[in-house]
Amino acid sequence: MRDQAAASALDRSLSILDFLATTRGATTGEIAAAVRVSRSTTYRLVERLRQRGYVDDIGHAGVWHLGPAAARLALAAVQSSDVAQIAPEYLRMLVQQTRESVNLGVPRGTEMVFIYRDKGPQTVAVHGDVGARRPMHCTSVGKAYLAALPEDERERILSKIVYHRFTPHTITTREALDEEIRRTIERGWSEDHGEIDPSSTCCGAAIRDNMGRPVAAISVAGVTDRISPELSRIGAVVASTAEAISRRLGYDPAINYSGQAAGTRK
Repeated sequence: MRDQAAASALDRSLSILDFLATTRGATTGEIAAAVRVSRSTTYRLVERLRQRGYVDDIGHAGVWHLGPAAARLALAAVQSSDVAQIAPEYLRMLVQQTRESVNLGVPRGTEMVFIYRDKGPQTVAVHGDVGARRPMHCTSVGKAYLAALPEDERERILSKIVYHRFTPHTITTREALDEEIRRTIERGWSEDHGEIDPSSTCCGAAIRDNMGRPVAAISVAGVTDRISPELSRIGAVVASTAEAISRRLGYDPAINYSGQAAGTRK
């Protein structure tokens, strides 16, 4: 009986972490409703997770989100993946080609988590630390990843997005994001024009595995005055770099992977 109780508590705790991975924050009551556990049990489990650093409510008391222990665990998992081992070689070349900051992000719920970053040689650069999380709806890495998903999987993520506004340029509606995804597929790379940082412009492209599935995305980011005049050139270089990394993972652009959106311009 004790083993069964421990397994049940573990399952419920994992359900809580899974739920928080898909939302930007939730109260104890919202967590209880989502995982179908009583408030008292949820409170006890959340408190235990808080003590271990897997959840916290720092900055907004009573609203829980994933804590530093969960971030470390996720980062350790993705850094052991093939893409984390293969991509840096190509991203260093991308820095040389663009002389701007370069990022590699992987999906986590409705956000992207940066697992590699090279700020490039510029004195004034766009900042973002390894382990930082960014919303999909207003970042080039997020929009690139969404554009590469099969429609049904994209729909599931889009239905969970909270369109938080970060700047006057942030996309804040589903209709606007749908249109931006359409343009991303058409041009072969995504763009972010001051949507999360008003002074920056970014472009991104998805990385695919041997089954044609997007598993990560890369981006080049810089101050708008430098990037904007070069955006088409940089976007094309980002797209070709993402395809080169994808090929190393076993992706073949000549194969029609059923249900996958176009990732790069052919």
